[in-house]
Amino acid sequence: MERIYYLLRRYRDDVASSDEVAELFRLIRGAEGRDALKKLVAEDWKKSAGDVVAGGEGGGERDWDKMWLGIQAAAHRPGRSGLFVMKRILVAAGLLFCLATGVLYWVMTARGHKTTAPVVVRHPVMIVPGGNKAVLTLGDGSTIVLDSAKDGMLALQGNAKVVKVDAGVLAYDARDKAATGVMYNTIATPYGGQYQVVLPDGSKVWLNAASSLRFPTAFAGKERRVELTGEGYFEIAPEPSKPFIVHIAAGEDVQVLGTSFNIMAYSNEEHSATTLVTGKIRVMPEGGAGAVEIEPGRQAIVDRGTHVLRVTDANVDQAIAWKNGLFRFHETGIRELMRQVERWYNVEVVYQTNGNDQDFSGIVSRSKNIDELLHTLELTNTVHFRIEGRKIIVLP
Repeated sequence: MERIYYLLRRYRDDVASSDEVAELFRLIRGAEGRDALKKLVAEDWKKSAGDVVAGGEGGGERDWDKMWLGIQAAAHRPGRSGLFVMKRILVAAGLLFCLATGVLYWVMTARGHKTTAPVVVRHPVMIVPGGNKAVLTLGDGSTIVLDSAKDGMLALQGNAKVVKVDAGVLAYDARDKAATGVMYNTIATPYGGQYQVVLPDGSKVWLNAASSLRFPTAFAGKERRVELTGEGYFEIAPEPSKPFIVHIAAGEDVQVLGTSFNIMAYSNEEHSATTLVTGKIRVMPEGGAGAVEIEPGRQAIVDRGTHVLRVTDANVDQAIAWKNGLFRFHETGIRELMRQVERWYNVEVVYQTNGNDQDFSGIVSRSKNIDELLHTLELTNTVHFRIEGRKIIVLP
């Protein structure tokens, strides 16, 4: 039981790793899971309201037992997320405080909102999640649509063979390390796309939706330099004599020797964020002044307007969740959240709200259709949606 209780607390505090979340799914189904969840809910309820959580004695206990039977049945239901169904059951039972503790699938921090019934608007267009889609632009300007190209060699660029290894993976086989015939290629993902590329030095880059990477077909000279727009996760092959540099369209450079990190630098976000997972990197703002080195678990944030750089502790799991097939939010405003939805589902988002924002925290698979994601958000009773074709209208 102590292990389940530990995992529940970590999930509540939004610090559980993806492996710990998976373990929690497995363990929470038994009687010990029931007791641990009940204990945690009771603890947090008392801290927040000074009251005893429903389920203490008598009728409340019987109500809790009914809810737990529903949770067990839902958790064993094929093809459904146990915590997702838990969320629905507990909201229906009236344990709204659990949403604020993070025990359940979605939590919300309201900012002066009004509570109304969820609005579920059906629509004829099925909006599915993104997938492995990208276009490769070769050195001569010709293009290859990677999602429709067959596996195997696609082109010869300088001394490098361009090979589609598998669905969603492109590799540059540069066995001849001579720097002759260097060309520049660009791989770009559309809205609703993602792709992985293995660079000529063996470094790996995962591109999120609406992103691009420009790189040479061989790394000549004293450095390895690429250019990123959008978002990418990097695993850099160590080569101490030749540092790897990522130039971000916003202006700054990220310099590494051998490490793994994530860069989020979309043009419609207020800042860029470089999150270090392993190794060590140096972030250099535009102009080179005020460069800083950061360590694993830290994040360098550069304001897009002022170019001011600051370093903070990072929620690494949240930063790289997209690469692991997840949306992971922590006190994320609805507009920032919907920008991620917009890029992944290739939709247009329009707001008919009064400008007030709500914060959401939670985890959901990026493989879900958009209906399921939006319906889950609506269960908080703080935001509602109407879908018209590929347009998502956010309602108060």
